[in-house]
Amino acid sequence: MRYIKKVFLAIMVVMLLLPLLAFNLEKDSISPIDNRKLTEFQLDAPDKTEMLNSYVKDRIGFRSGSIDLYTELNDKLFGEMVHPSYTYGKDGYVFFKLGATEADVEFIEAFCNYLRRIQDYCETRGVPFLYCINPSKTTVYQRYLPEGYTYRNDFLTKLYENLDAYQVNYISNVELLEEKSITEQVYNVKYDAGHWNDLGCFYGTNHMLEQIQRYFPAVKPHITEDFLIEEKTEVSLPVSHFSIHETVPYYENPAEKNVENKAEEFSAVRLDENYRGFGVHVNKNPGFGKLPRVLFFHGSYYNSRVRFYNTSFQETYQVHNYQNIINFDYYFNLFKPECVILETAEYATTRGYFNIDGLKNKLLNPPYGTIKAQPHDSYKLQDLDYQINTVGSLSTITISLKQPYTFGYLLLDGQEFDLQLSDNETSCTIQAGNLSKEALEEASLQLFN
Repeated sequence: MRYIKKVFLAIMVVMLLLPLLAFNLEKDSISPIDNRKLTEFQLDAPDKTEMLNSYVKDRIGFRSGSIDLYTELNDKLFGEMVHPSYTYGKDGYVFFKLGATEADVEFIEAFCNYLRRIQDYCETRGVPFLYCINPSKTTVYQRYLPEGYTYRNDFLTKLYENLDAYQVNYISNVELLEEKSITEQVYNVKYDAGHWNDLGCFYGTNHMLEQIQRYFPAVKPHITEDFLIEEKTEVSLPVSHFSIHETVPYYENPAEKNVENKAEEFSAVRLDENYRGFGVHVNKNPGFGKLPRVLFFHGSYYNSRVRFYNTSFQETYQVHNYQNIINFDYYFNLFKPECVILETAEYATTRGYFNIDGLKNKLLNPPYGTIKAQPHDSYKLQDLDYQINTVGSLSTITISLKQPYTFGYLLLDGQEFDLQLSDNETSCTIQAGNLSKEALEEASLQLFN
């Protein structure tokens, strides 16, 4: 009997120690279960108890396996979805975890105000701007939400009110996809709890292209025959080991073979450390010369679906929207697009993805031509202390100044570039092809207090 107790005790000790021995100490570790960054150990955390509690929960050994097993058992035995990211709705529908639906009025107002300022920035430079809002699966298929959950979408109501008040040029794919969902599956039942499927992307992208066509008649919405349409079987939820079996549509764009991604040439481009999605798509299909060059900020709805738009434009400069949109002028000056599009998903249009202080405090330059008559300092670039750092197709000119300025411009090779100002230093990142010896000799800085 004493021997059995010792064995039992030994087993218990091993079971307690193994998770500690397998403790995840990796920096910047991403959870394969709920696709988020695990809590980091921070000595300067405001609430050290809360930080330590989250740190241990996130990084204890065998976390993923334990959650997988627990989730599978609850599904098989009780038909319940017990998962950090997902929940069951009616008729087997899977949704992201459901929470409160109150509208963040302060954020919405700041966001729409910023959109209007971006729009003004573009339009005063002769470039059209379009904002596109794409709905969550919960909005389109709210009839399949869990029993007892009261769906309210104050967010969309407030968003539309502010977009209209600021007269932002926008489209919403909410009503379109709600209507299509009555007879067609525009979001999958199980596979992907939040994003549209390829059919939904087909309809939503066409709606966007129809608006762009108003400015550029050569842009044509897709027809079904543009794609090779097949079905794929998915056997687990994305970013999860949760087993499913669902046939989903897949649209292949044959014309994509004539599109080159030149992102490697722009490897030095500035991107938020957490949102580094980027691409430069050069279209060589017949008639590409009549199509516009487009700067397209978008989120995860298009991360694996660039094939729905990269054949519709001459060149597409693709930037992940979260946080990067706050540095909008950096990308505009770098790529000099003929059209700008910003897309956001309903559930991701929050201060968690877009820093509200950054939106409020961002300063955007007016066009130089509208203020050049105002008092300012003018310098020849050659008369200043400057350095040029070229990586691939990008050249960054860094210039030392004798005093700080509020905003300024680099006039180079017949083009106007906004300067990025910081204390007594300024910089400007441009495409290296603009930096001829002759252009540098004639370049000047126009600086305003």
